[in-house]
Amino acid sequence: MKVALIGANGQLGNDLIATAPKKINLIPLKRADIDVTIREQVEEVIISIHPDLVLNTSAYVKVDIAEDEPEKAFLVNAVGVKNLAQACKKTGAVLLHISTDYVFDGKKIKNKEPYTEEDIPNPINIYGISKYAGELIIQNYLEKYYIVRVASLYGKAGASGKGGNFVYTILNKAKKREPLKVIDDIYMSPTYTHDVAQKIWEIVLEQKPYGVYHITNSGYCSWYEFALKILEYAELTVDIKPVKHTEFKTKARRPLWSPLKSIKGIKMRRWEEALKEFTLSILS
Repeated sequence: MKVALIGANGQLGNDLIATAPKKINLIPLKRADIDVTIREQVEEVIISIHPDLVLNTSAYVKVDIAEDEPEKAFLVNAVGVKNLAQACKKTGAVLLHISTDYVFDGKKIKNKEPYTEEDIPNPINIYGISKYAGELIIQNYLEKYYIVRVASLYGKAGASGKGGNFVYTILNKAKKREPLKVIDDIYMSPTYTHDVAQKIWEIVLEQKPYGVYHITNSGYCSWYEFALKILEYAELTVDIKPVKHTEFKTKARRPLWSPLKSIKGIKMRRWEEALKEFTLSILS
């Protein structure tokens, strides 16, 4: 199977390359190779490669900045996705697109139930709206697609659009003995990109039914609980204080509750187990 991987230099892209099965003929593409916002270029590259699958991990992920530059968010997360969908339709390729827990509004916090693939999205910030627009475009343009929603990713490569990830940030501050203030009233599903990558290849090779899938490590926690576990596994002691999200002024509203789970047979290990493996691997 020939796969064109878009966003090969991101943290998920790196792990997709590292975990690619031997039977996959993987063509990694960085932004210098393909700019999803340029329709003619997208079409030219996809037609020249003629892949069986286009795996899109590219995204505009600057949540707060998106509030001031919605055009840029929509250009990548919606228009760029439309360009890929049209190219896939022309070549007959399957599109596997990475989406986000931020397509949800967080109102399930009332019953503390994670969001499943059957829940109806209702994003509350520009980033989430632009990502949901991309999902709708795929669902309306294509019959052969996978939309994979992930959440709170961390991986060895760090997030190229964000300059690292939460685990690295906590570890770096703790090593400098900087006191930490971490939000304790926003809940999510921390997820190791290595685990996501392995599950994506499983979905592709097993040719699971097309549609929307949630791929996150199982369970959920607050960002404060996440930080405590990072420090525990790294055996670091530092002054850490739980605070409410209102203490951090942000332009974009965040869903206070966005844990994901799959009801489509996607089984993932607990977030604590994945985090421990990751933390020990980067410290060894």
